[in-house]
Amino acid sequence: MTNTSSELGAKLLANEDISVIRARVSTASFDIKNRVLTLPQWKDLTVTVEGMLIGHEVGHALYTTDDYLEPLKDNYKLKGYLNILEDVRIEKLMKRKYPGIRKTMNVGYKELNDKDFFGVKKVQDFNTLNLIDRINLYFKAGFQCGVKFDSEEKQFVVRAERTETIEEVVALGQEIYDYSLEKAIERKKRSHETNPIDLEDLEDDVETDDEDEDNFDDDTFDSSEYDEEGELIEDDDGDIRQWQAGRSQPSKTVDEKIEEEAEAEIEAKTDRVFEEKLKELADEGTEYRYWKLDERDPIVNPVVGYKTILEETVGVEEYITASNRKDIDKFKVDSNRVVNYLIKEFEMRKSASMYKRAQTSKIGSLDMKKIWGYQLNDDLFKRVTVVQKGKNHGMIFLLDWSGSMDGVIDDTVKQVINLAMFCQRAQIPYQVFAFTTQYNLFKGEYDHGKLAAKKQEFYSSEGLLGNAVNGDFALLEFFSHKMSNVEFNLMVRRLFTARYLNYCDGYSMGGTPLNEALSYMVDYLPKFMRSHGVEKMSLITLTDGEGGSLVTSSGRYLDNDRFDVLDGQYKKIKIKNFLKDPKTKKDYLIDRSGTTQTEAILRLIKDRYDVNSVGFFVCRNGRRELSAAVHNNLAGFTGNTDIMVEDMRKEFRENGFASIKNTGRDDLFVVPQNKLTFEDADIVVEEKQSARQIARMFTKQMSGQRTSRVLLNQFIGYVA
Repeated sequence: MTNTSSELGAKLLANEDISVIRARVSTASFDIKNRVLTLPQWKDLTVTVEGMLIGHEVGHALYTTDDYLEPLKDNYKLKGYLNILEDVRIEKLMKRKYPGIRKTMNVGYKELNDKDFFGVKKVQDFNTLNLIDRINLYFKAGFQCGVKFDSEEKQFVVRAERTETIEEVVALGQEIYDYSLEKAIERKKRSHETNPIDLEDLEDDVETDDEDEDNFDDDTFDSSEYDEEGELIEDDDGDIRQWQAGRSQPSKTVDEKIEEEAEAEIEAKTDRVFEEKLKELADEGTEYRYWKLDERDPIVNPVVGYKTILEETVGVEEYITASNRKDIDKFKVDSNRVVNYLIKEFEMRKSASMYKRAQTSKIGSLDMKKIWGYQLNDDLFKRVTVVQKGKNHGMIFLLDWSGSMDGVIDDTVKQVINLAMFCQRAQIPYQVFAFTTQYNLFKGEYDHGKLAAKKQEFYSSEGLLGNAVNGDFALLEFFSHKMSNVEFNLMVRRLFTARYLNYCDGYSMGGTPLNEALSYMVDYLPKFMRSHGVEKMSLITLTDGEGGSLVTSSGRYLDNDRFDVLDGQYKKIKIKNFLKDPKTKKDYLIDRSGTTQTEAILRLIKDRYDVNSVGFFVCRNGRRELSAAVHNNLAGFTGNTDIMVEDMRKEFRENGFASIKNTGRDDLFVVPQNKLTFEDADIVVEEKQSARQIARMFTKQMSGQRTSRVLLNQFIGYVA
């Protein structure tokens, strides 16, 4: 569709000779008073999408008046609500006037939804979206997108569909806003009951200006309250109160803080994201930058072998008590049951997969057992079934050895040991690497002049780099299929109480070089697969996410914007960064956030090597920890975090773990700390126990076994 045809089509739809102009603007708009339709220079739009957007703006030209703007003077927060409901109204009227535009609207919005123009790609469950956002998706993307409404909410949906006037839109928008705010406040209060708001935190939110306060002279400054125009303000009792400009304001109450947070929570996010996406298409001030991972061998090999680790952690032995040894022995016994179950499920799934690939063919010999039925069946020849050989498996585990894991590291290490024992028993080639920033790879053996020259060589290249350049990133090989049984058991003993390793130089917990570890895997995985003949590779991460950001070849973090002169004015230029894979030719949107980079690298690895990618996030079963799990692993999450946290806690109660999708992995399992030990021990009944006590023990035991098996089955389902 050329510009001329677009402009002519807009005039015909509007039934008047409106002015249609193209300009360097962020989004399409219609000047109701002057009857001017302004269209941006859209990029990469199909004919259908551009036709849909033009039809939408013409709808505003025909049916939207100034009355639409009046309520915003009193409450600007209604803007997103009114935008969505007015869009529903004018598009309904456009489809009624021009039935042929219905298909253009439907197909156009579907294309934009497929490109995540509503920002809901990261949403696990549409029930976590605000009501107004679900209404927006329902009318623009269609009911096929999966949005649902309860009986009370359906009334608002029906009313939105039936609005005919702007007055009805305004009234409905206010009602939906009030309803959403009431529900949000209720959720916040429930959350406050378990995690009370600290009043000291509220006082910290109050801004003060110490410099201005020091400049006031108490003898000369009038102790009265003035408004912006210098008038005295009296309270209800007629008393004059002192509110000095620039001085601290009164502390907020808990209820005021809750309401403030609730108001921020119910923002119409899909409307805002949709506008921002359109701006990205239209804004010629957007700069696109493409980066690639630097896949050269690092300055120094970051892998610290298990033999070196065993030598350097000998000092841990003196901290291991008799009690620790008993705990280790008990853990090994319990782990054997878990490993046996894993092996059984793994072999069953492998056999089932091999059976599905079995091929049966006839051979040229008669089957004498079938001769008797030659008059009924002409299938008289012998058959031979060829079962295809199963694929060779391989696994690499990345363990987060950072300070943020301190509270759960012992339990996470036990999980790693269980999985390592499984690989040992199943004879699967594997390695367990802990990524850390604390280990000194140079150990004073390198010439600093040569090291500086190597760093300069790296920085002169184009690509994303990490701490590997400075040698501040290492991979500690805790376990490997090459270990002897003696070495394996010795490593188990050293790691079982992980905090003891803090006493060894280089093994304390520091930063989170997750992205450096994943970047290293891009080049390391194919070498591992070739070396061990692996046909089905699995990459398992055990981390809380929130890895540090990679830097550019110049040693800088990615820029999200810059300033330049456009049309004679000094303007901010938005920068969109992409991670480009030169082998698959795919691009992955990133920014300076470490979370977006983690997801991009995980997707790059999966797309390039077709690996299975599974994550484990061990955490405490608290709202703050679960909220962190969402934000640390779902970059750009637009859903309601409180609702998602409630859903995750419900999954904990029902299954013993929760699952987060769309993190770049096939699945991310969120496991509460108290559910991580997969015990399957025998029930010991004592003589004095009552029937009720025995029943309670049995129920608890069966529940624990079920939790263990559900999670293990999910894991094996991905890697087998």
